[in-house]
Amino acid sequence: MSSRSSSSRMTLVLSAALVLLGTGCASDGPVDQSTLHARAAGPADAPGAVATVIGQIEDLTVVDCLLPGRLRKMGRTLTWVGRPRATKQTISDCEILGGQYVLFDRADYSTALAVWQVAAEQGDPTAQSMVGEILERGLGRAPDHATAAQWYRKAAEQGFARAQFSLGALYEKGLGVPRDPVAALDWYRRAAGLQQDKVVFLSQALAEAKPRQPRSTPRASAPTGSAPTRPEPARQPQPDQGAPALTQSAQAELRRLATVAATSQQALVRAENARDRAKEEIVLRSRETRLLDQTAPVIRADRRLIDQYVALTQQAETQRIAAESLERVLDVAAPVMAQQ
Repeated sequence: MSSRSSSSRMTLVLSAALVLLGTGCASDGPVDQSTLHARAAGPADAPGAVATVIGQIEDLTVVDCLLPGRLRKMGRTLTWVGRPRATKQTISDCEILGGQYVLFDRADYSTALAVWQVAAEQGDPTAQSMVGEILERGLGRAPDHATAAQWYRKAAEQGFARAQFSLGALYEKGLGVPRDPVAALDWYRRAAGLQQDKVVFLSQALAEAKPRQPRSTPRASAPTGSAPTRPEPARQPQPDQGAPALTQSAQAELRRLATVAATSQQALVRAENARDRAKEEIVLRSRETRLLDQTAPVIRADRRLIDQYVALTQQAETQRIAAESLERVLDVAAPVMAQQ
């Protein structure tokens, strides 16, 4: 056995040992990206290897990837390409599959709207929410909150949490729809995954707190020559005997929701940590499978790890929407209950 072969094997053993030590030291807390980069690159790499690893880590970012249309063939004579389809992929997979994604936002929003609207009209809730977001934010056009609310509603009625949150925000602000705290509370509740009986008293309290518009009754004209009649005193509203009980029940609901919101924030932190640990495992596995003659690390991981990372990323996004929706429920209801 030659000395060069022995040296190569020794380098491989040392590299594997560094990876195992790095993996064993991983904690359940937030991932320290600088430590991750240093462990993935290794101390014996050529200058600039750490910067290369940082660039390769960006390949694991989950993006909206527009995949090419499927090539379809009928018999021996007819061949055509189907429509492009949008899906969630990592940047690396999107490039491998020949897909398109927005690296820097210089795209024509009219083109983006046309792409999403095809799937939106076919009933896809993700596309419907994207169309609503483009119209609400006025990307490439004047904002159209009314039409955005219509698209959000189509997706929200299918149980799409992101659209439910956005529709609740429009009702809270009164953009494109009448300002309605009760409707906003209801859509935030759905986005958070709460059952209706969790906010029933809060909804009643918000409905009763709405300013009542005075009704004007037509006054009969007094006969000519008669003495002017004195206006009747305004009737004082009768106290509602059930109001104290309603207020107490609503305040109890508000306290319970505050506890649920704190628990949801903790679940969000755990979901984000799990996502970051999955990314760390992919990077370290890539270091482990790196060839000795490579001058720069390359992201190489099996399909299971990539799929797990994409799933954890989507779970973290779902948990983020739920946590933010609970916060909005508290923000809508707390001022009204404070006045009570």
